[in-house]
Amino acid sequence: MKLFFAGLAATASVVCAVAVPAQAASATSTQAAPADPVKALKAQLLPGKGVKVNELSSITLDFTVNDQAMQVKVNTSTTGTLAFGKGSVAAADFRVRMSSRPKGDNPPYRVVAEGKNAYVTNAGIAKALPSGRSWIGSRTSERINPLFGSAITPADLKFMLGKSSEVTTGEYQGTATLAEFRHDKSVGSGDVEFHLYFDKNNLLTRTVVDSTTSPDDDSTAYDTMAFHTDTRYSGWGTSAKIAVPAAGKVINEKKLDTKTRKAVIKAGYPEAGPF
Repeated sequence: MKLFFAGLAATASVVCAVAVPAQAASATSTQAAPADPVKALKAQLLPGKGVKVNELSSITLDFTVNDQAMQVKVNTSTTGTLAFGKGSVAAADFRVRMSSRPKGDNPPYRVVAEGKNAYVTNAGIAKALPSGRSWIGSRTSERINPLFGSAITPADLKFMLGKSSEVTTGEYQGTATLAEFRHDKSVGSGDVEFHLYFDKNNLLTRTVVDSTTSPDDDSTAYDTMAFHTDTRYSGWGTSAKIAVPAAGKVINEKKLDTKTRKAVIKAGYPEAGPF
């Protein structure tokens, strides 16, 4: 969820070279169904447990160059597992596939995240790296790893439920301003519409979020930016143990020379990094 909006500033700053890293299900639980979806979610956030994620997202950027209207669209498919620690996400293991218009498809890659770190690989990336290395490692400066963004926190869920109404059993629909949704008045103007779907145990099975935003008056980077994300959750409470690659298999992204960096990007490594 947070990852969906993390591209706001980054996408606008790279209008012609967009590279945004980004994710049906029924959920099950062996516990009695809490009446409150927030409590139901909190009860799942236990060490050694996790949830499977399947997410489709897109960012569409409309902008003008020399009085000519142009558009860039990036689609991302993310599938994998989130592993929980006590009360929060501890790690993730995703397969990511991206395509953009007009550029085309990028080679898919695997990313493993733990704490503030991320490790990326695929066959082409491993081949381009120095002998013995097969993963590229990097570290985010954010307080929470953006790669955990497909997870909805109890606070996120409480906020959205407070802004929505039940349209049918287990389905809620709501709206909020972008500033409200991100709890940040500096993000610019825009509205967010969201749908939440729950199973009989009040556990999330799906979230659909749409937003369109416009830049501040003094910005000419783009005209409008539209976001769409459809995230499905399954296997709540499944055992989840995600291991990071051995240190000897990892090379730090900052240590890549120019030639190697170009080669791994061509092989599918996200140009702007995994976050």
